[in-house]
Amino acid sequence: MVGRPAEVELKLRVTPENIAALRNYPGFAGSLQHPSHEVLDSIYFDSDGRFLRNHGLTLRVRHMDEKRVQTIKSADHGVGLFERSEWEQTIEGDQPDLSGVKDTALGRILTDDVCKALKPVFETRIERTAYHLNGNGADIIMAIDEGQILAANSSQPVSEIELELKEGKPADLFKVARDILNIVPAHLEFKSKPERGYGLVDKTPVAAETACDPELTAGMSAGRAFTLVGRACLRHLVANVPAMIGRDGTALHQMRVALRRLRAAMSLFSEITGDDRAEAIKTELRWLALELGPARDLDTLILEVIKPMRNQHRNEQGFVSITKMFTRKRLKCYRRAQAAVQSARFRTLILDTAEWIEAGPWSTWEDALKRARREMPVEIYAADLLSHRCKRIRRRGRRINDLNPEQLHRLRIQVKKARYATDFFSGVYHGKKSTKQCKKIKSSLMQLQNSLGGLNDIATHKALFSDIITSRAKGLTEEQSRHRAFAAGLIIGNQQAQIQKLRDRARKAYSRFDGAKAFWKLPSHSIVATPAAPAVEKSL
Repeated sequence: MVGRPAEVELKLRVTPENIAALRNYPGFAGSLQHPSHEVLDSIYFDSDGRFLRNHGLTLRVRHMDEKRVQTIKSADHGVGLFERSEWEQTIEGDQPDLSGVKDTALGRILTDDVCKALKPVFETRIERTAYHLNGNGADIIMAIDEGQILAANSSQPVSEIELELKEGKPADLFKVARDILNIVPAHLEFKSKPERGYGLVDKTPVAAETACDPELTAGMSAGRAFTLVGRACLRHLVANVPAMIGRDGTALHQMRVALRRLRAAMSLFSEITGDDRAEAIKTELRWLALELGPARDLDTLILEVIKPMRNQHRNEQGFVSITKMFTRKRLKCYRRAQAAVQSARFRTLILDTAEWIEAGPWSTWEDALKRARREMPVEIYAADLLSHRCKRIRRRGRRINDLNPEQLHRLRIQVKKARYATDFFSGVYHGKKSTKQCKKIKSSLMQLQNSLGGLNDIATHKALFSDIITSRAKGLTEEQSRHRAFAAGLIIGNQQAQIQKLRDRARKAYSRFDGAKAFWKLPSHSIVATPAAPAVEKSL
């Protein structure tokens, strides 16, 4: 079986109307010469228990006239943008031929029971028009795919552009993608046809998706680790857009989580990725966070503060007025968030960020010190980073009872970054002892973050409801204003009563964190002397 271990590609989702517009665009149509046309009918095989999908694999048999081509693809679960391992062979017949797959990712897990359980689960019927785009040493295949994904009694249209790099640099691929984006509103697509096919078979509704961390392994370079982490964060962000547009509050929350994780990753890897494009990316990510933030803040306010208080004080008329006021504001903020993720600015942000993660200037620096940092084993880079981050938390956390709201806010940000760092790097260090210590640090950081977040929310809510008390709203009678102000006062009182309890929880969580041992200890032979390799601290 022929192996192609580095299939480098991008997918852009476009409408059929925009495909026609692209083909006819004067500045672009000239490069679309000598197209090839194919009809590709592909059958995807798996077991009822989805054995292949659960192992990050797909197996298909593609029909091209009388020819049958079997393909096995493998991708890091949840982060399959840009590169996939692929094994391909011509076979006889319509059923998979598993006799020659020993040296593939499938061969390593294949058993007789798995072979017997494989059956067709869905198919794709695609009309493909492909063009070779050559220039400046790059050879790129641009394939326009139009057709359908078919499962039992259901189907889903396919309308996308697939860009595959045959020769050249990843930046060449993104240049073509940007040229397309400047002509038509194309969306960088993270979900493959097989992922969509499985969703069709399982009747998976449009819903929020949680984060999926990549598998980082000891010995991997720190630069490679950042690329995988960045991909995962970006995919997490984009995966929640459809549900958020449908005003799913959980999806909006997950988009904000994805943004925080991506920004944290950029901070954690800043010694490697601090190139001249990083600040522009950060600026745009901050813009998006500001567009999404108000709607999520009001979700939390209504569901976690106003609704419980209204249930406690059913006879207080002011709670009805306050609920209506913030519900109207929330609707307005959701419209703002929806407009942001449907804008050209958002589409450009996603493509720019993806290009920077995959092929930014930081990834090709030839400066000896910068290259040494990029190529440093991730377990050494992470150990130094985790030690440094945790020492900062310890210094500030010792005085947690004396910190003012602004200082607590800064501590919360430090805690959040350290928590994400443990998420990203926990898989690098193995062994029962490391796993146990990692769980203790993670849980204490989460409790500390939640307690500090609660204190930050109270400070924000106090300002909101103080405005209600001090200013009379337009359109309300004097009596209605009194009722609303009284309800606002009850909410402030309830929030203030929680401050000491949250501080106590924060202090206890900090004590647990302070007593935890580092899970990132390295054996002495692992510490490699390089120009950038810092000393590894052995404890928090």
